[in-house]
Amino acid sequence: MNNMFWRAFIGFLGFLCTRTNLNGQSTVPDSTDYKTLDPVSVYAFKTGAAKSGVRLSNADWIQHDAGQVLMQINGISAIRKGGNYGFDPVFRGFRLDQLNIINNGAMTAHAACPNRMDPPVSQVMISQVEQIEVWKGPHNFRYGPSTGAVINFKTAAPQFSPRKMTFGRVSLGGESNGGIFRTEGVAGYRDPNWQVSVSGSFSKGWDYRAGNDSIMPARFSRGALSLNVDRRIADGQVLTVSITRNQARNTSFPTLMMDLLSDDTWMIQGKYGITGAGKWQRDWQTQVFTSMVDHQMGNRLRPTSSNMLTHVFADTRTSGGRSELHLRRKGTNIWMGADVRYEFADGTRSRKMITGPMAGKIFYDTLWQQGSIMRSGVFTHAQINRGAWLYSVSGRLDAVSGRPHISAAKYTQANPDLTRTDLNPNLSAGITRRLGSNFSAGAWLGQGRRSAGVMERFINFLPVGMDAYEVMGNPQLKPETNTQFDLLLQYRTEQTDFSFNFFGSRMKDMISSVIDPMLKPMIASAPGVRRMINIDEAKRWGFEGRWQQHIGEILNNEISVSYTNGQDVTLGMPLPEIAPMDLRESISVKLWKEKLSANATLRHVMSQDRISTAFGEKSTEAFTTVDLGVAARPVSGIQVSLGVQNLFDVAYREHLNRFIREGVPLLSTGRNFVLMAAYQF
Repeated sequence: MNNMFWRAFIGFLGFLCTRTNLNGQSTVPDSTDYKTLDPVSVYAFKTGAAKSGVRLSNADWIQHDAGQVLMQINGISAIRKGGNYGFDPVFRGFRLDQLNIINNGAMTAHAACPNRMDPPVSQVMISQVEQIEVWKGPHNFRYGPSTGAVINFKTAAPQFSPRKMTFGRVSLGGESNGGIFRTEGVAGYRDPNWQVSVSGSFSKGWDYRAGNDSIMPARFSRGALSLNVDRRIADGQVLTVSITRNQARNTSFPTLMMDLLSDDTWMIQGKYGITGAGKWQRDWQTQVFTSMVDHQMGNRLRPTSSNMLTHVFADTRTSGGRSELHLRRKGTNIWMGADVRYEFADGTRSRKMITGPMAGKIFYDTLWQQGSIMRSGVFTHAQINRGAWLYSVSGRLDAVSGRPHISAAKYTQANPDLTRTDLNPNLSAGITRRLGSNFSAGAWLGQGRRSAGVMERFINFLPVGMDAYEVMGNPQLKPETNTQFDLLLQYRTEQTDFSFNFFGSRMKDMISSVIDPMLKPMIASAPGVRRMINIDEAKRWGFEGRWQQHIGEILNNEISVSYTNGQDVTLGMPLPEIAPMDLRESISVKLWKEKLSANATLRHVMSQDRISTAFGEKSTEAFTTVDLGVAARPVSGIQVSLGVQNLFDVAYREHLNRFIREGVPLLSTGRNFVLMAAYQF
């Protein structure tokens, strides 16, 4: 650990501890509200939970891609390679494996596509999600390594009933621009000891029109089916099993060389929880999970002048488990436990020559080289309430090893040492101070360490970045380390909720890539090869701010802003794929006892000219969009909503949208009318 890092933090704690309480009384709420004081944001679906967070629209139940839902959250953008599918989230410039994306604290699915047509968020069945937790920075290590953030999709806890009863919901929706049709539903049964439910969803869409009337390839077909069984074994003891089957078919990715042909995923999770078992023990949760992704992509769906027909079979297997004990005593909460995760990836690309002197010949390339990574760790997380002070400490220790089970000759020639084992310590500490009944201030200093992922270690001469260069993995990459400071200010009354979160990050050994002129690409048309390397130093700083006002009984106004600045200190240029400043204002009104509501959202995104020329990044112009919506609940259990997105039909490109070809960006959707109806019983 860096001694200067901890000396600075201890000095900061000493300064805070010299301050005195304004009124000499404790104003910290009980432990059920502790998480609202950490650098975490909670976003709620379907219920009014998380008063301090943001309640997303009920229309989000029916979305087919959780990445698109995440983009509504302040500070989150997405790398977009397809028009309507595969939104890969970016938060504060952290992306890919720098974000730990999980379901219910454990389960995840590793992308089988080297170009991440199927990022982990694409496997989330959003209609089942009740809350989204975004733990910012390297400050919470309960759920695994965290360098950029942890995004945890949480489903609702089971609700057992003293009598036998059924429940359900069905939703239908559509969008005019792209001819999108969506439907989802759930049907279930509950009694004093059982809750069983079956959920399903299906969405399909076609190409959409951008604001300049150009047509963006965006067709997709997406379906999911899930079975959830909850069994009360005894008082405070519940066994849960969930099985989810996702599939996607014939989905356009115009910025890539191939389209998604099929994606079939199984996600299975078991959980056993014991709650309130003893004087000290609050609960004990044990989970096991496995996910299996089978992915195919190719270029047969598109008219092409290419001289070869390309097809890829790829699959990943991710399995693991965790056990966590929660202890609570007199204002002190401690979580401790252990977890393990195993990732395996395999894939083959076939290239059939259809013209030229080699017409008819077929070449086969291994993609992942049957790469595997094993991670096991122990963790602890503590929150201690002492009057007006709240102290937080989080730490974990991981052992990570990786190896390919089959290695390609060209890859082995450049990487003679194929195995590596890392021991990664992670530690963060924070302090929150309540000043009066409305204001609080908190500071956190953390250091998170992440070992290289499967793609970074084992990818075998494939173009997986922003440009057309092929990429070769590096099995000897050192773990990247993020040392980050977060300052959080909050002011909250019945009418006003204001928060401001500033962060500063210094990364050592950041994993990136550099063009290696000594390596020759597998395909002659590629401009060259990038080798994965560690960058000595990179820095980020930025902020997120939010101000929500309740005006009277019916009017609500919310303003939010986010900004990140990233610099590659080694190359002396900006980091790539950093979204520009994003400002949003939303006004909503509720009438007739909330049976009718209307909202308007103004979004202005600044231009982005801090770009990385080393990665061929292009600047982006500023844009402004306006969305309108109205929702009605005419009778209990029925909701109907109608909205228009991009009211003024603006042609714009999100900075992280990729290019279809040189000079032709993937533009976002033009004016779009959205209709949704839901019935719940």
